[in-house]
Order: sequence, then C-alpha cells, then structure tokens
Amino acid sequence: MEGQLILIRHGSAEERTPEGDDFYRKLTEAGVEELTAFLPDIAPLLTENGNLKIWTSPLIRARQTAELVAEATAVEEIQQQEFLATGDFVAFMDALKQEDEGFNLALVGHEPYMSSWTKELIGAAIPFKKGAVALFTVDVTAEPIGNLEWLLAPGESAKCKHAEVSEKKHAADKYEGTADCYQGEGEDTLYADIINEQVAGVQHAYAAYQQDPVEPESAHALRVAIRQLRALLNFNKASGEEKYYREAGEDWRDIATTFGYLRELDVLMEECRELRGLYPDMLAEDGQVMSWLMEGRQGEQDSIHELITSGALTERILDAEAATAHFLKSISLDDDQQKKATIKKIEKMKKRLMRKWEEVDFSNHEQTHSLRINAKKLRYAATYLAPIMGEMDKQTIKEMKKVQTALGTLCDFDINGHLLLEMADKTDDPELQHHFRTLSEHQFQRREAILNDEAD
Repeated sequence: MEGQLILIRHGSAEERTPEGDDFYRKLTEAGVEELTAFLPDIAPLLTENGNLKIWTSPLIRARQTAELVAEATAVEEIQQQEFLATGDFVAFMDALKQEDEGFNLALVGHEPYMSSWTKELIGAAIPFKKGAVALFTVDVTAEPIGNLEWLLAPGESAKCKHAEVSEKKHAADKYEGTADCYQGEGEDTLYADIINEQVAGVQHAYAAYQQDPVEPESAHALRVAIRQLRALLNFNKASGEEKYYREAGEDWRDIATTFGYLRELDVLMEECRELRGLYPDMLAEDGQVMSWLMEGRQGEQDSIHELITSGALTERILDAEAATAHFLKSISLDDDQQKKATIKKIEKMKKRLMRKWEEVDFSNHEQTHSLRINAKKLRYAATYLAPIMGEMDKQTIKEMKKVQTALGTLCDFDINGHLLLEMADKTDDPELQHHFRTLSEHQFQRREAILNDEAD
C-alpha cells in the first residue's frame, strides 16, 4: 500500500507552568500569526495529490494547529487520534493500514514523537521546529517504508520544493547556488532566508548521517553544513543580540564537535590506505593498525548513536535552532542596509586574511589552523550571501579555496601525526606501538617536506 504522510508539529504554544495542565496549553498569538502566514504558502504542496485527510493529537495546541491547516487546505473534517498525543507508532500503523491505496494524511502532533516517527519511517530522526512540516512518500511493503520529499518550517519559502529539497539530504556541499530560491518573501530579510536555508541543510545532513553512519562523507557533510551555518551567523554577529548569537554559536559548535573525532579517524584511515603501497604489511586491511582504527571508529559511531537514540542530540539541535531564530529576530537591518554591510565586511575580511597569509608562520599549527578556518568562513560568506550582494564573489571564493587547500594538507599531517602518537600511548602492544610511531613520524616528515618546499 502506497501513499503520502505529512508530519506537522504544532506551532509555538504557551509555556508549561508547574500548576497548569499540559493538555490545555494554547498557541500563542505569535504562533497563530506565524502559521497563518506560513500554511497558505505550502498548502498547494499538501493538496496536490488530492483527498487530504487531517488527523490531530487531542491536545489543544495541536487541535488549533490542525484547524489552521484545515483552513489553509479547505479540508472540512479533522479527526482526533490519541496515538498522536502519546506517540504510539504501532497504533498509528494499525490505523494507517485501514486507509485506502493512495492515502494522503496530514498528522499534527508533538516533539519528540515527530522526530521518533521519522526514525521509523526513513531510519533517521529529523528535528522538527515548531510549526515544521515534512512530507514523506510511503510504501508500507518497503524497507524503510518512507522517503523524505521535503521539510519546511515557518520562515522558509515553499518555492524550493520536491527535487531541490530532496537533493539536500545527500551532501551539505550541494547547497551552493540554491539560496536564490529564497528571495525574501513577506517581512523576512534575505539574510534570514539564507540562514533558514542553512538550518534546513543541517537537518537533512543529520538525517543522511543517520541513514548511513558508516559512510565517511555523511559525517563530513553534516560537519560542513554546521560550519557553513556558524560562519554565516558569525558574519552578522554585531547586528543582532549578543546573547542569542552566543547561545546559537555555542550550541552549533558543540553539535559539530560531537562528530569531530569521527571525522579525524576517517581522514587518518584514508591516509593509511593511501600509504599501503609503502607499508603493505603494516597497513593490511585486516592487520593490527587498520583493525585498531576501525574498532575505534565503531566505538565512536556507537557513542553518537546512543546520543541520537536517547533524543539528546536531537534536543540539542532544536535548542540551537531556537537560539538561531531568536538571533534572527533581533537583527534590525533591512535588505538594503544588509547589502551595504555585507559588501563592506567581506572586503574587510579579505584584506585582513590576506595580510595574515603574508605573515603566517607555516610551521606553527595553531596559526595555520586558525587561518584555514577564517578562509573557510570567508568562502562560505562569499558563496551563500551572494543573493544579498547581487552576485557571487567568484574571485574571493577561488582565492579562499586555494588558501584552504594549501593549509589543509599541513593541518591534516599535523593532526594525523599527533593522533597516531596518542594511539601509541594507549596500547601495550610493542609491535602496534612501533607501527603507530612509524606512521606518525612519516606524517611529520611529509609536513616538514612541504614547509621546506615553501621556504625554498
């Protein structure tokens, strides 16, 4: 049986109080206004398959959200379902199997159940902001049974739909050139639209990682998506409220750090495979070194999996999204002011970075690592803020990419070398210690060779 499911989290609601009953919490005025502006924009996406049914949690805030969905989509009847309040996925599946082929169901519910249900549908828990809407095509005989088609939240335009949004699940770097689908509708600024687009990118990269955590590029794509978002937030930190900028920046940094060691292991393992021609016995796929690295990666992957299944990591992402939304609301620049400030700041950043490039001590890892990070920030700004400036600063992007590449090799050799020394200290096996130290020395020698070439 095939059809489509639309998961909707209720809009912004009254805060919980110790003496209050959670059942009766209502949508806030701002929550109603936000949904009223957002839902008509996406209504054509919800109804294009026809025969839309709306099921809702009985809780007041969900019922109010469902009523707004019904109004936007011209659906006359709303059915309350207790399993949308309790998160009982088994009960939901029993009800779903009673529906006809080609069903089109909108389900209005709550977190953390929306995230846990996406885990059941597609194998990945996706964080749902308040008012967020996700559409899945479903085949109950398949494994997994669902496929995410798109995910949008209040403040995001529905213009980039199905094909474009679906592509974003696979790699964060595919976002280049998609920001122009978000050309400032309503009261939103172009900057806010671009940030919301980047937040959606993190969500999809997070889902892609969960679907294939063994694939090194899935962890890398998620970290890149978060770094892109942090760079764009950092670009405008002086224009908004510092408290919210700091909260958002720290939250996103902590989430990215969760995947940092996993990424370091992936880079090191790839380097070891490239060195197999020099050390065939030492670096055999089933030998001591690679077995140690693969075991370490599996342990790190298991630790991340525990954070995901417990809901802790998803909750951190939601907190980061909330802080990001508050920061955006605190920025008072309009599009014209933002354009002038953006062009001026990018030019200023470029001059400062190129001056540091002339002065950097390439033998100093901290200096090269810091400069590489700043080059990334500038490249991301020049790339993703292009809709604000009116055109992409291709020359800056090209120059920063060159800086990144040059410094990246030096940084990777340094990180690999120290990581191998740490591993040598952790094992009591003399032969394995020797292997790790030999490989570590090789990394430092290659780094030194590059430095000597630069000096010449």
